[in-house]
Amino acid sequence: MKAGGIVNYGTDLDDLDFAAVARSAGIFGVRVDRAGQLDDALREALALDGPAVVDARTASRELSLPPNLTYDQVKGFSLFATRTVLSGQGDELLELAKTNLHELPLLR
Repeated sequence: MKAGGIVNYGTDLDDLDFAAVARSAGIFGVRVDRAGQLDDALREALALDGPAVVDARTASRELSLPPNLTYDQVKGFSLFATRTVLSGQGDELLELAKTNLHELPLLR
C-alpha cells in the first residue's frame, strides 16, 4: 500500500492471538514472539499431518524492502508520506521511521 501511495485505512488489527483461535477450533496453533522460537515452531507445525497455524509476531510498521527500489515505488512512497501527513496522521509516519531507521547501514 505504501509503495502505491495509499494511506492506511481500516487495516489495523487488534492484538489477536491467531494461534489461540486455531487451538479453539481444534487445530494446532503456536504463537512466536521471538525470532529464536521460529525454527522450532515451524518444524513442529510442518511435522503434523494436518493444518497448523504459526502466529509469528512482527513489528507492525516494519517495511519489507525489495533488493532494488524502482522509481515508481519511491514515487508511491513519497505520495503515501505526503498524504499521511496531510490527513493528520503524521505520528504514524514518525513511528514508521523509528521502527525502520535502525536498519540503515549509515546508522549502525
